[in-house]
Amino acid sequence: MKNSNKQNRKNISSVPNGRTLQTRDEFLASGKGKSNIKPNHPNPKDYYRRIGVVDSNKNGDLIVIKLDTKGKHNLPEYMSGKSKYKPIIEIEDCDGNRIRIDNPKFKQNSPKKDISKKDVSKIKKDCFKKAAPKTKIANRIMARKIKGRK
Repeated sequence: MKNSNKQNRKNISSVPNGRTLQTRDEFLASGKGKSNIKPNHPNPKDYYRRIGVVDSNKNGDLIVIKLDTKGKHNLPEYMSGKSKYKPIIEIEDCDGNRIRIDNPKFKQNSPKKDISKKDVSKIKKDCFKKAAPKTKIANRIMARKIKGRK
C-alpha cells in the first residue's frame, strides 16, 4: 500500500499534534461574553494565552486545550515544568467558528515551543479517559463532532 493513500485515509490535518498557538481568553468559546478577562495585562492587543493542539481533522479544524500556570495536571517536560492544564478541550472560537490556524484570532508558535508527543498522549488520556464523568463525556462528544463521527 502506498504511503500517500494511507495518509489520505487519516483524519488529521497538516498541523501536528503538540503544536502551540497564541490567543486571548475572550477568543475561545469558554471566554465568550466575558469582558476584561485580564484587565491588568499591559497590552490589550497581546495574545497572551497559549493553547496546545491535541488533535485535528483533515479539514484543519483543531481540538485544543488551554495551557496555564494553574491547573490540576502538570506537564513536567514542557516549559521547565511550569505549564499546567485542566482536562477540558476547546473546538470553537467565541463566534462559533472552528479553531483553525488561518483564523486571525489564533497565531501559530514556532515548532521549538511544541508539546512533546509523550505529553500529548498524557493530555489525551486525561481528557478522554481519566476526567470527571461529565467532562469526559462532553470532551468525547466534541471530539467526535470534529472528526465527523456519529
